[in-house]
Amino acid sequence: MAKQQQPAPKAQPAKSKATKAAEVVFENLIPDTLGKKIFIALSVLLIVTMAYLSKDYGITGDENFHRVYGHHVWHFYTSGGADKTATLPYGNPDSLMMYYGGFYDGTAAGLSEAMPSVNEWSLRHFWNSIFGALAMIFAGLVAVEILGWQAGIITLLFMIFSPRFFGESMNNPKDITMATGYVISYYFILKFLKQLPRPKVGYAIGLGVAIGVALGIRIGGLLLIPYFLMFYGIAMWQMYGLGTLFNFGQFKENVWPSFRYVVLACVLGFTLGMFFWPYGLIDPIAHTKETLGISQKFPAQIRMLFDGAMISSTDITWNYIPKWLWITTPLFGIVGLVASFALIPYFKRNGKLLLLGFVYFTLAFPIFYIIYKKAVLYDGMRHMYFVYPSIIILAGLAFSYFISTQKKNIKYAALGVAVVLLLLPARFMFANHPNQAVYFNELVGGINGAFGNYETDYYMNSVKQCADWIKENEKIERRPDGSKMIIYSNAVAPAGQYFIKDTAKVGVGYISYRNRCTVDADYQIFYSRFVDRDLLLNGCFPPEQAAYVVKVDGKPIACVLKKTDKSDFLGQQAIQNNDFETAIKLLEPYCAKYPKADVAMQNLALAYLNTANVDPTRAQKGIELLNKCVELNKENIQAIYYLSLAYKMVGNTSQAQYLESVVQQMQMQR
Repeated sequence: MAKQQQPAPKAQPAKSKATKAAEVVFENLIPDTLGKKIFIALSVLLIVTMAYLSKDYGITGDENFHRVYGHHVWHFYTSGGADKTATLPYGNPDSLMMYYGGFYDGTAAGLSEAMPSVNEWSLRHFWNSIFGALAMIFAGLVAVEILGWQAGIITLLFMIFSPRFFGESMNNPKDITMATGYVISYYFILKFLKQLPRPKVGYAIGLGVAIGVALGIRIGGLLLIPYFLMFYGIAMWQMYGLGTLFNFGQFKENVWPSFRYVVLACVLGFTLGMFFWPYGLIDPIAHTKETLGISQKFPAQIRMLFDGAMISSTDITWNYIPKWLWITTPLFGIVGLVASFALIPYFKRNGKLLLLGFVYFTLAFPIFYIIYKKAVLYDGMRHMYFVYPSIIILAGLAFSYFISTQKKNIKYAALGVAVVLLLLPARFMFANHPNQAVYFNELVGGINGAFGNYETDYYMNSVKQCADWIKENEKIERRPDGSKMIIYSNAVAPAGQYFIKDTAKVGVGYISYRNRCTVDADYQIFYSRFVDRDLLLNGCFPPEQAAYVVKVDGKPIACVLKKTDKSDFLGQQAIQNNDFETAIKLLEPYCAKYPKADVAMQNLALAYLNTANVDPTRAQKGIELLNKCVELNKENIQAIYYLSLAYKMVGNTSQAQYLESVVQQMQMQR
């Protein structure tokens, strides 16, 4: 019996002359043969440059947790699973580390243990920079797969001059690295889809490894599997139609040649992801479900500055991520994204709409999903860095399309706009190295418009510059009485690491900016996060006695206080000892010297109020000082409370009652 001939993929209708003419729109400025060479040269230069610059970047707020976890991960594998520390809660907030994959942290720890003579932080940042560079390169390669090497070059340049992505590529061990796994997966998914119905097994293996890397860093990498399955299904449906696709008799001929590789990629990706994640390796199904549940409602309650107000990470508004993307994506990304919709007819005519739709989906779906799930988010857009390359890929495609049009007025206008919009963030990156991650675009007025309305250096990168200043300009030595030199900081995790080799001479401790007067310090390092908004806007940060300030386009993001005048601390001590006269003697000249020292002013006012029985005029002085404190910072609930007591003291009960109600409302809001 003769073998029944199986139906071939659907034939495309013949194109009319008008349609063919409409499709002839490309005249690339950069031919593909030259474009490939330029792309490769740019990629090599990027890797070398980023690896070299990585030494300039600071330790981030969470990074030491990841460093310690990485060594636990490494020891888990080198001990054959006997050392299970990486799979256990071993401290808070370290207790959450077991829910993170160990691929990046574990390999970084392995490199460090193999090269003990190399500074571990420099090595980690070098390794991080390689991941960041690969994310940029593969974003360009995705554009190459869709529209050629010219589009790839433009996309790569746009990625390079994306200040936030570039900056965090040096020291963000979880968000950038997962984004790398995502973008590499996009590349192999497109390669696979383009070769249907007979794809190469190598692309399935490459995709499986990329999914494994993403999943082996954060549980969010799991999304890549349904992404792949969904677009594979759509592509096969378009190719064969539903009737033929689900015909069991034709399955072997039409579907199996590609579907077996789909299974291979998904199984390989999940298996590698679990292998790179000690906690997942112990119980892949149960621990994956557990971690997915935790990741959607992450147990972190953090106060954040967003859109000019303090909000909680557990109660963010729906527009949190869209707004962050809107104000931190360079204008070439926003303009290009909008312009990319004009490409849809062209891609539809040329049978490439599925490829373009895939990129749109990778951008839109995660954003809509986190809005729908009301996920806990914080630290700006960093949890969504894996969607950022999709914006830039679409922008690169759009600019390449319009630069290649045969209409010269559009061609040169698009080229000119691309160059100008590229120069804007490029200027910022060169001028503010190594604080590129504090970039805001022109739509919000740059950092000048964002300062006091949004978080700036939330990840403490600038603290390194402060520590370096102390080391380069001050003597690291014990005090004259033999005790250690004391440094306090509101960024104690990285600050402690910078002075870890000086522990015989230096002690490093934590203090909040609000409580900076309560400790006896030789130096204090502060970064601007968690400083009340009004203090930022009214010039109370950095304090007037700051010896060194890190600025980005003129706005302060971190500072060093050299505590040669400790009257604020001594005055606070005197108040605690009920020695109000001594406090007044210390704090009056200090507040005259530093008229924006809000905490010292508040303490002086308190001393006045407590001695009003000796000098009745002091009650009014206290009221005046407290009113000034509230003018400088209307969120200073303690000053408002003291002011209500002061008004009671002078008999102004109506004003006192009003202020008491204000205090109650503020306490309820917190």
